[in-house]
Amino acid sequence: MYLDERKQKILSAVVRDYVETVKPLGSEELAARHQWGIKSATIRNEMAELAEMGLLRQPHTSAGRIPSDLGYRFYVDHLMLVSPLDESAFSGTGEEDLALEMDRLLRRTCALLTRTTSYTSIATPPRPDDTQVRQVFVSAAGDDRLLLVLLLSTGQIENRLVCLSHEEVPVSSDIVPLVNALSAAFGGKPLDTLAAELFPAPTEFAPFQRALYATLAAAAQQMALAAADNDTVYLEGASEILRQPEFRDVAKIESVLETLTRGTLLFQTFSRALLGPDVTVVIGTESHIPAMMECSVVTASYYVGSRKRGTLGVVGPTRMDYDRAVPAVGFFSRALSRTLTRLAGIS
Repeated sequence: MYLDERKQKILSAVVRDYVETVKPLGSEELAARHQWGIKSATIRNEMAELAEMGLLRQPHTSAGRIPSDLGYRFYVDHLMLVSPLDESAFSGTGEEDLALEMDRLLRRTCALLTRTTSYTSIATPPRPDDTQVRQVFVSAAGDDRLLLVLLLSTGQIENRLVCLSHEEVPVSSDIVPLVNALSAAFGGKPLDTLAAELFPAPTEFAPFQRALYATLAAAAQQMALAAADNDTVYLEGASEILRQPEFRDVAKIESVLETLTRGTLLFQTFSRALLGPDVTVVIGTESHIPAMMECSVVTASYYVGSRKRGTLGVVGPTRMDYDRAVPAVGFFSRALSRTLTRLAGIS
């Protein structure tokens, strides 16, 4: 779709002014707000043509116009002025505390994204389809307990305390061969294949070591399978939706939040419309999800090394400050990717 310079200027103004005022805009108000040196009658004619093109719409009986979903799409694709983020203010985001577990790291990133954009943030955990066990660690955690730790290829850390009977308590010299054997058995194995695996103890192990190995292998298998079944959706700042005038209807709020918690299906649907190689922007009816018809979603994938692992984004009304939301989502997804790559030990 082609728009001449004047129409682009007017559409940009309607989008930005509506984000700010939440009020339909008329030609006289636009002329007064922007001092373009254009008569209001000319602006009115241009707005009428933009409406005929489907880029503006007239809500109810109001004399003013607001952007349509198509108008927002044209703005995002062609007219958006990306607000630069002061990345130095977030220089520690995702770059410190590398031992944070995945749950804490994703929640922390979502919380910072909400604080930056004032929109509800959402993230999906790493997809388990090709996630592998990278390494197994075992250490003493008391007189009758061992700490079993799995490091996954995503950088995620799973841990469990394994309680032992008095007869099973190993001496320190027994732990090293156990760790080596467990790492050899589990290392490089995809999580979703471990259910059918058998993990017999090495034949050179003494009966005592075999029994302890069987206990730890069973625990490691359960931990890996639990990680593979993880369908958690991380949602932060849900109250931000309540601040938007578009969502004063309680039933509408409940419907939106219920949809957001169905994260994997939601983000698969949102993967259709791309803005450049990194950020996805889905506006209103583009989602084809009834509850989300008045929402826009800005998402980006995060990576471990070169592998795409999950999605991070914000949800708000179609009257979203895209100039702010798009660079913020891009920045935090890159910060999260850097941290997960370092956690996974990938240079």
